[in-house]
Amino acid sequence: MTNQPIKGAIAEEALRNYFLSIGYYVARGVKFTFRRFDVTDVDLWLYARNSPMSRERICVDIKNKKTPQALERIFWAKGLQAVLGLDSCIVATTDSRPDVRDFGLQHNVKVLDGKFLTRLTKSARSHKERITEEDFLADLDSSSLGRLGGDWRGRYEESKSRLLHSLNFDGCNAWLDDIEYLLAQIASNNQAWRLLYASCSHFMIAMDFILREFIAEDQEQRRQIIERGIRYGVSGQEFTEKVGRMAAALVESVAAQPGLASTLQHEIRQQASNVKADLLAEFFAKNLSGSSSFDVALALEAAAFSPQVPTPSALPAQVQSVIGVLADFCGIDRKIALA
Repeated sequence: MTNQPIKGAIAEEALRNYFLSIGYYVARGVKFTFRRFDVTDVDLWLYARNSPMSRERICVDIKNKKTPQALERIFWAKGLQAVLGLDSCIVATTDSRPDVRDFGLQHNVKVLDGKFLTRLTKSARSHKERITEEDFLADLDSSSLGRLGGDWRGRYEESKSRLLHSLNFDGCNAWLDDIEYLLAQIASNNQAWRLLYASCSHFMIAMDFILREFIAEDQEQRRQIIERGIRYGVSGQEFTEKVGRMAAALVESVAAQPGLASTLQHEIRQQASNVKADLLAEFFAKNLSGSSSFDVALALEAAAFSPQVPTPSALPAQVQSVIGVLADFCGIDRKIALA
């Protein structure tokens, strides 16, 4: 861990630590993509659990420069908030002019000005026993041999990006694919723990965001909702079966093979039934009520960025339970997953 972050990265890390210290979940350098094009990076993405039914998602734009162009950054942050459908936005700038703060207030943009940043760099809240994002990425590259070893860095960047647009069951299923891959890596490569913890934390944020809508449902109703979501995704069972019928009809129209269409429909149903969605549904409906999902996400994120990566046995019991049930879902021996 010898690479020193550049000045802008230092400001981003300081603000990240500040927001972590006041209870936010924070992801840094989140890529916003559109049809495989990298559009921009979100400097910080904040997530807060304000109440059982209310969540807050915020983008933070940070400019630690001599000529920060603060008024332009307010326009930029406000536009980014609108495009991403977030709840609010913040601009952090070295500019300390009152006009900048006033302009931000007029347009519902919080401004953290130069005076705040100066105080922050002297505050204990800007310093935590964590590795930086740059060190995290370097560790992923060295642990996986870059693209030759599974492109862990690429998986991590995609995982973060889902926080912007896929806090739903489709996103959860993509994270579960990542988690299954990483749990399988653990047996031969202990360096995978960092990325596994980060991916699990993203998954838990998505579950927390989803479950806020069903806080008033009883346990059995929540279980059914989660099971259907994990098994069939956002579109649901009806849509999956409709696509299956359409595919079967198409196959039947081009292949003169009796019974092929019904075989295809049976295979689609079999694939869905093979997903162990009931394991996750039972666990999340029963064990992760209240703020538990959010608390577990925070603990996993902290473990991912710890200078010395802890083993699951050193983590809180509730975090171990989550890793255990994810291992069961993925068909991985708990003895390996909870080493």
